[in-house]
Amino acid sequence: MTQDSKDALRKQFFAHRKELGDQERQRQSAVLNDHLLSWYRRLEPSQRPAGKVTMTIKFGTEPDTDPVMHAFHADGVEVWVPVSHGDRSMSWVHWTPDVEMAQSRYGPIQEPVGERFGPQKVADADVVFVPALAADTAGYRLGKGGGYYDRFLEKLPQLTDRMPWLITPLFDHELFEAADQAFPIEDHDLPVQAVVTAASGFHWV
Repeated sequence: MTQDSKDALRKQFFAHRKELGDQERQRQSAVLNDHLLSWYRRLEPSQRPAGKVTMTIKFGTEPDTDPVMHAFHADGVEVWVPVSHGDRSMSWVHWTPDVEMAQSRYGPIQEPVGERFGPQKVADADVVFVPALAADTAGYRLGKGGGYYDRFLEKLPQLTDRMPWLITPLFDHELFEAADQAFPIEDHDLPVQAVVTAASGFHWV
C-alpha cells in the first residue's frame, strides 16, 4: 500500500469518528474510562510497582480519557504525557490537573509546560496507553502517521527489563479481526498487548 493510500485510509477513520457525533463519542468514552480505571485499580501492587502511567491529552474526536488522567492523579498515580518534536521524537512531561498548558509548535494541540525528559523517564511505567485510529485483534494498530509512538515503543525494550503494559483505547467500530486486514501492517510495526473498547472491554492479544 502506498503512502497516499494509507493517508486516505486515515482520513476515512477520522471521518468515521466525526460521524459518531459528540453524544455517542462521550457515551463510549465514559464506559471506556470505567474499563480502564477498574482494570488498573484491580492490579496487584506487584503488577503496578511504579505507580506511573503515560497518557495523551484528548484532542479533537479522540476517545476522551482525560477523566482517567484526573482519577489516576487523585489515586496518587504519576501521569506523564508526551511532547512532540520536529524530528518526530517525543519527550515526556509530568502532568497534573493544574499544570500550565501551551500550544505545540508542531500542531494545533495543547501540551503541558514543564521540565522535559527522555524516554528513559517513563520506561518503568506500569502502563503506556498507546493512541491509534484503529487496531486489530493481534494488537497491531494504525496510528496517525507521524510515527512518534512507533519510535518510542521500538526503544522501550532497550531501556527496561520490565516492559510496561501497552494498551490502546478505541471506539467500538475501530477494533477489527486480524484476518480482515482492515489496514496495512509493516515490518517495523509493534503490537500492543490489549485493545479496549466500550462494548467489548479488554481484548488481550
